[in-house]
Amino acid sequence: MKKKIIMALVILGFATGCGKVPVMKDGDQAVVTFEKEGLNISATNLYEKIKVNYALSNLIDMVDTKIFSEKYADKTSEAEKSAEKQLEQIKTYYVDDNGKYDESALLKALNTYYGISSIKDFKETLKLSYYRDLAVDDYAKESITDKEIEKYYKEKTVGDISCSHILISPNTTDKMSDDEKKKAEEEALNKAKEVIKKLNDGADFAKLAKEYSSDSSNASKGNSDDTGSKEKGGDLGYFNKGDMVEEFETAAYKLKLNEYTKEPVKTKFGYHIILKTGEKEKASLEDSKKSIIEKLAKEKIDSDKTLSINALVELRKSYGMTIEDSELKSQYEKYISNQLLNATTNTSTSSNN
Repeated sequence: MKKKIIMALVILGFATGCGKVPVMKDGDQAVVTFEKEGLNISATNLYEKIKVNYALSNLIDMVDTKIFSEKYADKTSEAEKSAEKQLEQIKTYYVDDNGKYDESALLKALNTYYGISSIKDFKETLKLSYYRDLAVDDYAKESITDKEIEKYYKEKTVGDISCSHILISPNTTDKMSDDEKKKAEEEALNKAKEVIKKLNDGADFAKLAKEYSSDSSNASKGNSDDTGSKEKGGDLGYFNKGDMVEEFETAAYKLKLNEYTKEPVKTKFGYHIILKTGEKEKASLEDSKKSIIEKLAKEKIDSDKTLSINALVELRKSYGMTIEDSELKSQYEKYISNQLLNATTNTSTSSNN
């Protein structure tokens, strides 16, 4: 962050005109002086030099930080917690030979790839990223119309359902060969089919779950921690769309009440046999509105890569941001144009795939 500090000091010098800085004959402030005054380097010389190379990114960070300090003044605690959580996760990748956190290794990586020289500065970067994500999310939500909400409610909103499952996970390790992993997968699939045959013959689902289900039984989205469903006869409780991994969720919602899957359902966790145990009517439009807006906002952000760029551009405009320096203004406009062009290209590529 040395570049950022230099830039901030130069701007501060121009803004305040204070401090023990030598003044040159033309009235400009001197940053470096020589015996021969004609060789002196002025604050203007330095500013003109650094703004060409790396002033813009620092300027944008400073602008956004100023805006967020006002717009999200009530979110500072959440931003701090988010930054701290991310930092703790990142620390786990930078350890010494004894497995202990190695701060010097992390600092070296931060300095090499981002020009960041302290953990404090890194946390500020993480907080800024948190605020930007928050601003993008707010922008997406504000763009959602009542018509979109009503359409989503009518076509996609469903009631909660409850399920039990039996999970047969393949007994694989990273050290296994591809053939060994394939064999373990086949064994898990065959065992899952055997369980279904037992159910067809009248066996009790809960008893089979306790007997066969893997200890790490799970179906929750993006989480491999043990839910403890095995000891509860496979009971997962009530859930809605988006709570479970997609393959599990799709199969579960197709089931009738008290019906189980006649073929194993494969997910990243293994092979599931799913029993639908309960279903509820979907909530009213009014009660569903908040969650619908959140889901629609996420869909918009995921599908339109330009949205996150436009969100921040419009936010800066709403605060009356004007870049007075003509060269930096030109750099900013080109930077935004290039970002939008790249985002548009990426969005088109994703749509075609």
